[in-house]
Amino acid sequence: GAAAVGDSSIPKSLRGPQSRPGRSETAFQEFLGNGSFGNVVKCTKLGSQECYAIKIMNCSRAGQEEFEMMKLIKDLDPDENHLIKMFECFTFHSVTCIVYELLDVSLFDSYKRDSSTRTHLCLIRVIAQQLLKALKALKSIGVAHCDITLDNIMFTDPDSVNVKLIDFGLAVETKKLSTETDIQVTPFRAPEVILGLPLDESVDMWALGVVLACVYFGNYPFPSKTEYETIRAMVQIFACVVHLNGFSFCVQINKS
Repeated sequence: GAAAVGDSSIPKSLRGPQSRPGRSETAFQEFLGNGSFGNVVKCTKLGSQECYAIKIMNCSRAGQEEFEMMKLIKDLDPDENHLIKMFECFTFHSVTCIVYELLDVSLFDSYKRDSSTRTHLCLIRVIAQQLLKALKALKSIGVAHCDITLDNIMFTDPDSVNVKLIDFGLAVETKKLSTETDIQVTPFRAPEVILGLPLDESVDMWALGVVLACVYFGNYPFPSKTEYETIRAMVQIFACVVHLNGFSFCVQINKS
């Protein structure tokens, strides 16, 4: 559940009402979640009903990198392309904060809440169409998200099937992807990442496929904690042709 504003995960300098030069005073309402690079809190602009989600970064460098990536994405239409909308970035008491639109629950929360009921294929198709549009938009500007999971897809409001892709903390320009790049959570990790093969934006397409499979079947197709177990699970599900160091290995499913 949501934590109080005074939660210890929120820097002391940011607890309670805050003001920034030339901007309205802001009150932090509740703790929404956290990730590897920071915490997210709900805030309200005092004197109005406007609510936002502010990502409080643990590392100023990570905050600046995410802000620069969001500036690239801001040139796209966030609503039309199902991408989270960024409003501004500011530094308060040496803490980097990025202000985003406030969304509803994540696909993971929705999936966990209704785990006993299989999601209707029509809804999965609607979600897929929206996220494919998001990936197409990112490809048009040469960006790979690199962290597509159930947690990083959110519904825009409680009564809508509209979703948006969030958390661009690991996003990178596609031309800068290399075999040494540490990307993706293991259950969503593309085989080419595990095998150290050349990378491009298709790593996001793989992760999206895993997300949709999770929602439809009600469990993870590759529920593994290690890369070895993940590859093994892939081989058990479908035939896998691997090209590595000039050699080709063909592994076929045992049909018996």
